[in-house]
Amino acid sequence: YMNNKKAKKFYTSKETKNKRLQILERDHYECQECRERLRRAADAGKRLYGKDAKIRRATEVHHKKELKDYPQLRLEDENLISLCVMCHNDKHGRRTRQFKRKNVVSEEKW
Repeated sequence: YMNNKKAKKFYTSKETKNKRLQILERDHYECQECRERLRRAADAGKRLYGKDAKIRRATEVHHKKELKDYPQLRLEDENLISLCVMCHNDKHGRRTRQFKRKNVVSEEKW
């Protein structure tokens, strides 16, 4: 098990930064989750539209098996996958803020 302090040290290490670049290059900077979504749709004979029909640029590398639970797999290629920010946030259950139009309390009457 890896605690937060050790995890932070790992993520800021030169070793990690080099491995991150290797994985992004291996996956051609393409989000592997987006690619898989398109493959599943094609296999099912479905057509996707809009944002769902695109493979977004991967900027993040995700541990399939969590770093804190499996520190021994931290730099194993098979445990690392390139993801876009949106898919990475989804994997971790994080929701990005979406701007909502605020309800008008009262109308202007000029």
